[in-house]
Amino acid sequence: MTDTRLLQTMANSGISKRSQFFLLLALIILPLIINPELTLSFDDVYLQPKIVWVYGAVLPAAGLLIWLGRSSLKMKEARPLLLLLAIFLGWLVISALLTGNRGVNWWGPQDRADGVVMHTVYVVVLLGGWVLVHQLGMRARLLTGLTVAGILLALWSLAQQLGLIGVIGEGAIQGVVATLAGGPMGQRGYMGGLLALLLPLAIITAGRTRMRWWAFAGVVLMTWALAGAYTRGTWLAGIAGVGWLAVWGWRILPKQVWLAVPLGLCLFAGTLALREPVRDFNGAKGLLDGSQRTVLWNSALYGIVQRPIFGWGAPGVWRAMAARPTSELLREQEVTNVVTAQRLPRSTDEIPAIAVTLSDGKRVVVRTPVNKVHNEYLDYALTYGIPAALMFTVLLGWAIWSGRRLAPALSAGLVAYAVYLLTWPEIIRFAPIAWFMMGICLAYGKQSNSSLTVKENP
Repeated sequence: MTDTRLLQTMANSGISKRSQFFLLLALIILPLIINPELTLSFDDVYLQPKIVWVYGAVLPAAGLLIWLGRSSLKMKEARPLLLLLAIFLGWLVISALLTGNRGVNWWGPQDRADGVVMHTVYVVVLLGGWVLVHQLGMRARLLTGLTVAGILLALWSLAQQLGLIGVIGEGAIQGVVATLAGGPMGQRGYMGGLLALLLPLAIITAGRTRMRWWAFAGVVLMTWALAGAYTRGTWLAGIAGVGWLAVWGWRILPKQVWLAVPLGLCLFAGTLALREPVRDFNGAKGLLDGSQRTVLWNSALYGIVQRPIFGWGAPGVWRAMAARPTSELLREQEVTNVVTAQRLPRSTDEIPAIAVTLSDGKRVVVRTPVNKVHNEYLDYALTYGIPAALMFTVLLGWAIWSGRRLAPALSAGLVAYAVYLLTWPEIIRFAPIAWFMMGICLAYGKQSNSSLTVKENP
């Protein structure tokens, strides 16, 4: 199908501006939603409201958009993508059926909610991005909306970094612990990952056709907040995303736009001169230190070798740990001077716990509460098998490459996301936004430069 026919098909697909607006609004609101109640679990504040919003707003809005624009999915250009997505979801379903613990496999662990059903939502949102991509006025609304969301997130995070507001839900003892600089995302690593994803969009918004000083200020704030999150994996993600945008978008942006990034870094440096950072790196051994990544990654590699095809199911990392020698787990968690060590009775789907007696007579219980690998590629391979990990990697890489020319900001945001997933897990708190961007980039990959000019696109 020619580009002209494709555009005509999309224009006649019956998609209303209202249905476009609903999906964009649902995605923009997603990371900002919290439930500021007194509770014992951080997840009640930060995670559960987002789960409700994903199923109650994002999924229906994406489904409606796909239904109205279903003719675009019947085109031959969509067939390779639909085939890959069908195989990907099919593989996840087969893995869930074969590995037991089906409730967790379908819905995900309670503190993650990222099982097969949620991945189906991701695919629907991706297809919503594919359908939406050629609608008139969509690009400007997408860039503006996500930039505004990024600014609001940055302001919230900076207010916590500067001591102006505290952490909502502080004092809870369950769930993923909320931290300073985490804002409505809860954890500072999640906030940093989302800001890295959105920062290239804000840069393009600031100078897409002319200088927009409000967006320029937004880039400054987002850079400042991203640096202030003080998480090394998200720093690398931000550098990768901005670097990719510089390669593919340098010539289409005013040079003064790029000054916003060093200005934000200067403000971060000034903040460090006046206040203590939100965390302390003293004693850290390098990039991989923290969140028990050594034991998580080694357990993932062990588990992948043992079950490479369909994986272990969820929670894969705990199941793999249950099969590993106790001495290895203790060594990788730097527990020394051990006299005796005994595993406490636990099912393979519960937090691993080892009762240890030290040489000085002290008795401690060593637990590994993190149930995700903190490397999403390894986590896919461990939970669903190596083929699932390869398909996810191909899908993400395909989207990045497809959008590099006609959607450089979205492509750069996905580069940041790909780097972020090397040291952090994929989370529902903002994963739908990334999958939506993947759908847009994949659709742009089917278009030629004669159809759409670069400056008109995100």
